[in-house]
Amino acid sequence: MNQETINILFNFLPEITLSFTVLILNLISSRAKKELPAAYFIFSGGIILSALFSYTQAYYAPQQLFGGMLTADHYSYGARVILSTVMAFSALSFFDKKSQPFEFTLILVSNIGALLALSSSNIFMMFISLQVMVIPLYLLVYYELKPAIRYFVFSSMFMAVMLYGITLLYGLTGTGEYSLISKYLSFNPFNTLVLILSVILITAGLSFISILAPFNISFPVIGSKLKTAHFVQFALINVIAVLFVIGRFIFTALEDQNTFIASAEQLTFLSGVNWKLLLSVISVCSILAGNLVILWQYDLKKIAAYIIISQAGYLLIGLISGSTAGLAAFISGTVIFAVNSLGIIFCINLIITKYNVTDTAGLRSLGRKDKLLFLSFVFFLISSAGFPLTSGFNSKIILYSLPGLDNYFWLIASGIISSVVFLYFIFRLSTAIFTGKSAQIPLKIGTLPHAMLLILLFSAIFFGIFVSPLMNWAGYCSNLFGI
Repeated sequence: MNQETINILFNFLPEITLSFTVLILNLISSRAKKELPAAYFIFSGGIILSALFSYTQAYYAPQQLFGGMLTADHYSYGARVILSTVMAFSALSFFDKKSQPFEFTLILVSNIGALLALSSSNIFMMFISLQVMVIPLYLLVYYELKPAIRYFVFSSMFMAVMLYGITLLYGLTGTGEYSLISKYLSFNPFNTLVLILSVILITAGLSFISILAPFNISFPVIGSKLKTAHFVQFALINVIAVLFVIGRFIFTALEDQNTFIASAEQLTFLSGVNWKLLLSVISVCSILAGNLVILWQYDLKKIAAYIIISQAGYLLIGLISGSTAGLAAFISGTVIFAVNSLGIIFCINLIITKYNVTDTAGLRSLGRKDKLLFLSFVFFLISSAGFPLTSGFNSKIILYSLPGLDNYFWLIASGIISSVVFLYFIFRLSTAIFTGKSAQIPLKIGTLPHAMLLILLFSAIFFGIFVSPLMNWAGYCSNLFGI
């Protein structure tokens, strides 16, 4: 076995592990005539093992694989660690033995696509990976057929738009590899209008998958009807994966290689394509849509969806900075975003399980009986809003203080003002939770959910106090291959 084969096998151990898990599940499910409780353990074990393999790839030399189709670097390592951890937590918290083997198979295939997308450094490979990620999820939500079909139609339209943008970029440069696209555009004349149109169309498709406004305003409707495990796949795992895809595409394909005016603080990008303005508009729309529309929402899962939309908008600020410091802030902010979002979704899932409550009206006075659950819920909310002394506050301060944002003060202002609105919503919700009387008797649950809740709570508190270790790790992961 030569060195190249060893490198490929090592760098794709997480995907290989998930693929073998799919094969095992298909093998045992084809021979079984009834439900398989063992399928859950195979499923969760495969995801946990895949996450462990992702952690071992920390200090491996950055390299391109398959002729530049995929890139294994520090950036993809950081993304894999974050995404694999979220996948493992989701498998342990939101699935159980009652789930069907075909459900596990579809989730695993989607996870394989998400991990491949993180390393994709070719526009066609990126598109294929994203399709592998999203198509199994549409098959998964068969229990909500009409909204799923409607969402699939919108998704197909945006994927067609994105594919057209990809073909325009390929026709303009004659290559699909990010670094070669950058090299061609840096040293050759090109049609600026075609490049601008291509970037807009590709960004539109990516924004839809990552449920960013204004391209995707329909997800909260279908999200409120999904099972919690499926909601996490659509609203968290997909969002994190695509945000990292956007970062790699912008920082490598649109970098200007024909310049000496560059530094670690501020990179130089191709002139004529104002991608910063494009992402700023998407960021503002997402922040405002999430933090303002939430004021008249009552369904708990809809609220969670709008919070995730707004937080994804904040993360774009790190990319808009156009610097390695911004990339590090984006990565560290994604970790905090994942912890807070998982905490909110996990608390909502416990509320639905214990009290059979799905809207804010049913939360009245429940906090007086179950202080751990509801204090944790409120804490995750205020952390997402960026309240001082929380991890979310640290993340937003770092994002707001990045270089390269001097001309985008309106972006910072909209983020701060909408955070105040979000805090008002949290105050109004907290008042209802901890006042009044309720005769509801909670359903007893085991100790595992409380243990998982404490792990999330500890993580959120830890990053609120000790942010330097996270920033140091994010700085290491911000080293993209080729820039």
